[in-house]
Amino acid sequence: MAAPARQAGRNPLANLQARIHLAKKQLGLTDEEYRLHLQASTGKTSSKGMNRREMDLVLLGFVKLGWQPTAPAVPAAPAKPVPTGNMRRPTNWDDPAKNPMYRKIYAMICANKWHWGYVRGTASRMFQARKGEHVVLEFLTGAELHALVSALQIAANRPARNTP
Repeated sequence: MAAPARQAGRNPLANLQARIHLAKKQLGLTDEEYRLHLQASTGKTSSKGMNRREMDLVLLGFVKLGWQPTAPAVPAAPAKPVPTGNMRRPTNWDDPAKNPMYRKIYAMICANKWHWGYVRGTASRMFQARKGEHVVLEFLTGAELHALVSALQIAANRPARNTP
């Protein structure tokens, strides 16, 4: 099992240290050659006590020896929710001002096995849409979305009705 990227008490320079050891391996350096390179670059024979600047110097030296660094892996973006049923999530899902409210609504949808139609219907009742019309979630303001989340939370907290 892979270890988490950040662990409590872990050296903050551990990623650079790992890249140094990766470069050593990819260049096929022996331990003696590796320590000579460290000594020449920083005056130290171990990467353990180096600061960031010294580690950067060591890596630069490896590049001069022919090592070709690869870009660090970018963490994958969180998966966007899959539309539930025939109702889709709002088109402005990525709006930074509204995204936290949309994410909260989506979490409630998943937890309570609702669908976006229930949310849209609740919004229509709350914001007094005329009969036969629906409120478009994309056009709600931040305050209206906050009120909608509060109403949905109240609905989620209601005890389940005992129906035969």
